[in-house]
Amino acid sequence: MRPNSKSLSVLILCASGGLLLLAGCGGFALPMSPLSGGFDDGYYDWLPPDEGAGSGLLDGDDSGKVEPDTSGAAETTPGAALGEDSGGTGIQAGLLTAGTFDDNLNLDVFRTFIGDMQQQATGGIPSVNLGQRALITVKNEAGNPVGGAMVTIATAGPGDSSSSLLSVPTSTDGVAVFVSGIDAAGAGEVNQFTVTVAPSDGADPLTVTTDLTNLDWTIVVPGQDATVPPPQLDLAFVIDCTGSMGDELEYLKAEVSNIVDTVAARFPTIALRYALVCYRDEGDEYVTRSFDFTDSLQDFQTSISLQSSMGGGDYPEAVHKALQAVRELSWTSGPVARVLFWFADAPPHAEYAQVAFEKVLGLRASGVRIYPVAASGVADEAEFLMRTTAMLTGAEYVFLTDDSGIGNPHAAPHIPCYVVQHLKQVLIRLITSELAGQRQYPTAEQILRTVGNPVDGVCATTQPVDQQQEQQ
Repeated sequence: MRPNSKSLSVLILCASGGLLLLAGCGGFALPMSPLSGGFDDGYYDWLPPDEGAGSGLLDGDDSGKVEPDTSGAAETTPGAALGEDSGGTGIQAGLLTAGTFDDNLNLDVFRTFIGDMQQQATGGIPSVNLGQRALITVKNEAGNPVGGAMVTIATAGPGDSSSSLLSVPTSTDGVAVFVSGIDAAGAGEVNQFTVTVAPSDGADPLTVTTDLTNLDWTIVVPGQDATVPPPQLDLAFVIDCTGSMGDELEYLKAEVSNIVDTVAARFPTIALRYALVCYRDEGDEYVTRSFDFTDSLQDFQTSISLQSSMGGGDYPEAVHKALQAVRELSWTSGPVARVLFWFADAPPHAEYAQVAFEKVLGLRASGVRIYPVAASGVADEAEFLMRTTAMLTGAEYVFLTDDSGIGNPHAAPHIPCYVVQHLKQVLIRLITSELAGQRQYPTAEQILRTVGNPVDGVCATTQPVDQQQEQQ
């Protein structure tokens, strides 16, 4: 819990497809990763006729042109509009604002941040050695992503001398992230790797050999059908329910309830399951409180509406136990979307920082894509773990901003460029990206403020971080 904070607090984590991987047959092709490009015409034929390309859904529109004020605009789908009361609580959904950042698109920025934090930190952050980062992309012969394929990376030693380094399922966009300093730690000097892709339909695995001179590993698996849209979305939220979140908890509850309502209405053909984990700290009324996956939207909304925040005492919280509780949820295996949104304002206790990081690696191995959402008061230690979590699981770092005027002041992130939207639009855009298997971008009408010079999520020019903080 943050010092001198108010009385209520909640944190939310959502589960999504794990790291991004794409596989291919017989050698490597020019990569067309969802992190940077598009797919063939007809890729979005699964969408309803009024929600295809150009309808606003695929370019990040939140079902209605929303101007940069909070007066609200009528939704074309059920659910509260921006600025509208959600659930009759008197608290309006669609008011909180947030920025996002993809460290996989801005790897140099991330390396600088990690290096600076490791030099400055006196404790409280996990040991992270990046080494080289490779993106594995698995797709079919038509160029569409193959989700749910198990990707195993091993050292390419002679005979039986190879050793497995990482096994992770591809997400809906067919992508996974391999970080040699983490995944190959202790393997010694490794020059070559084998990448084995086992499709979820039981087809014969495909193995290719590669090295770190090429960091975009694209593997084409023949005979595979497109796996988007996925048949199911497992959507989980983990919420810090300590007192320091009190300035924003009730708004977050309204946002989440409204977001899941909108997603259910917008994607009626996709089976949806919802889960919730609230956590506090040792010595509080409870440490973790879990509500396992349910397909009942009403039951989920009731569960989250009954949560309140209290306790905490000091700044760090029992993050490691919260992440363990998330691992114990009944996640669905196979080619489904597994999304976790983690709303928090504090890091784990210093003595459990490495344990919390290991829990993240466990969720990554289960194919859960983790989108951290940093609330007011997030300091360096929390930003370090949150951004590392998002990068490793192929997700984006989300952070609340002061543009809404809600809550305590929000710490400026160590990020040189980003755009600010309403939080509701951000989360729906990220969920839509998971279900479409390709990155969605905000429309010009949705952007409330721009910092630096982001171009499709990439910082085109990098200003000093101190300059960006002065713009807050």
